[in-house]
Amino acid sequence: MPEQAIPVTEAKPVTEQAKPTTDQAKPAPDQTKPVGEKVATTPSAEQELIALDKTWGDAGLKGDSAVLERILADDFIGNSPTGVATKAQNIAEAKTNAADITNATYVADEYTVRFLDPNTAVMTHRAVEKGLNKGKEYTDQHRSMHVWVKRDGRWQVLASQASPIPQK
Repeated sequence: MPEQAIPVTEAKPVTEQAKPTTDQAKPAPDQTKPVGEKVATTPSAEQELIALDKTWGDAGLKGDSAVLERILADDFIGNSPTGVATKAQNIAEAKTNAADITNATYVADEYTVRFLDPNTAVMTHRAVEKGLNKGKEYTDQHRSMHVWVKRDGRWQVLASQASPIPQK
């Protein structure tokens, strides 16, 4: 195997070299939150995604296909305890279920948003849905993870995973 050439850099005087740093000056990382890549974003981008997520949850309850068409990417894939669904399947299911659901509320909280780059974000949150399904009270609690992408200046959900929170 031929040897690879190692690039040679010119030595610089000590005054021009980077000064060594110590970890003692750095605060301890917050161990309660996952560490992710830091990407320059604005708080408004995070708030925009949270608002879109809440709109999506509400539209799902109401079977609002126009809102779902706008928020779900054409290549959307969703995974939940009931199975895997494409954009079209997700919208069809929301429209079918909405006919049986009344007096429903969708409340989401405990959001975390990590930007992988300026056009890609991973979101997690908890949600509680309450209402009447065919006249019977129901409560659905779940945790979700979503991958959001910004295409043509518009945020859309590319992928989603929902896991139920067991009732106590």
